[in-house]
Amino acid sequence: MTALYRFRLLSLLPLFFLALPALAATGDWAEGEHARMRLVAARPASGAPLEAAIELELDPGWKTYWRAPGDAGIPPRLDFGASENAGDATVDYPAPERSDDGVSASNVYHDRVVLPVRFATSDPARPTQLALVADLGVCKDICLPVSLSASLVVPAEDDDPDAAAAIAAAKAALPGPGQAGVFEIESVRQTGGSDKVPEYEVGVATTAPADSLLFVETPSDWYAAAPVLTAAGKGVATYRFSVDRKTAAGPLAGATIRLTLKAGNAATTRAFRLNASGEAVADP
Repeated sequence: MTALYRFRLLSLLPLFFLALPALAATGDWAEGEHARMRLVAARPASGAPLEAAIELELDPGWKTYWRAPGDAGIPPRLDFGASENAGDATVDYPAPERSDDGVSASNVYHDRVVLPVRFATSDPARPTQLALVADLGVCKDICLPVSLSASLVVPAEDDDPDAAAAIAAAKAALPGPGQAGVFEIESVRQTGGSDKVPEYEVGVATTAPADSLLFVETPSDWYAAAPVLTAAGKGVATYRFSVDRKTAAGPLAGATIRLTLKAGNAATTRAFRLNASGEAVADP
C-alpha cells in the first residue's frame, strides 16, 4: 500500500464518524447567514488534554477561508476566551482548496469542514463549559462577515465514545507526516528577487504532480503569491512563488515559511526556517 493511498484512506474516516448521531457531547447548531456551526467534545483520559472539534456547514456554493486566506478573503477568528475549565485553545486545520477567479487566488473550504481543537489546561474532575465566538468571511457571489456563537457543557463524568471517535476522525483528516521520495516537501530555496520581494522555488515528491497543490504560510506582515507549478516529472514537481515584504518589520533570516502539499485527499505540512543566504532548513 503506497503512502499516498494510506493518506486517502484516512481522509475517508470523517465521512463515517461524523455521521454518527448527536449525543451528550455534541452541541446545538448555531445558525448564521449561509453558515452554521456546532461543537463536539469528549472528556479526556486522566492526564490527557481536553479535545473538541468545531463543525462548520455552508450553504451550497458558499465558501469560507483557511487560516491563510491567500490573495483575498478573511481569515477565521475563533475565540474560546469565555470558556470555563478549558484554556489555551489550539485549533488545527485540514488542507484547504484553491479558488482562483482569474484575478485572485484564495484558500478556502466549501460545503463542510471540521476543525479539531485541543486545550492545554483543564481539570478532568470538573465540568467544562466551552464557549466559542467565530468571526468568518463567507462568500459566493458576494462576501459577508458572519459571527456565530456556540456553547457546549462537557460533564465531568461524560464518557462518549462516539464523540471521541468523531474528534479522532477530524484529527485523522489533518495533514500528516510526509514520506521522503513518495509524498514530501523536500526543499525550499530563494532563486531571485530582492530582500523586499524574494522569489522561492520548492521541490516536492508526489505521485500525482498534475493533481497536487502547494499552499504557503508566512509571517503575518508578508504577502505570498499562490505557488505556480513550473515543472513536473515522474514522482516530482517544482513550484515557484514570490513574497511581498515591503511592509515587513523583521529580516528574512530567521523567519519561518510553512508549506502544505495536497494531492487528492492526501496532505502533508512542513515548516522551513530561512537563513541569511536564502536557503531554508526544515524544522525538526
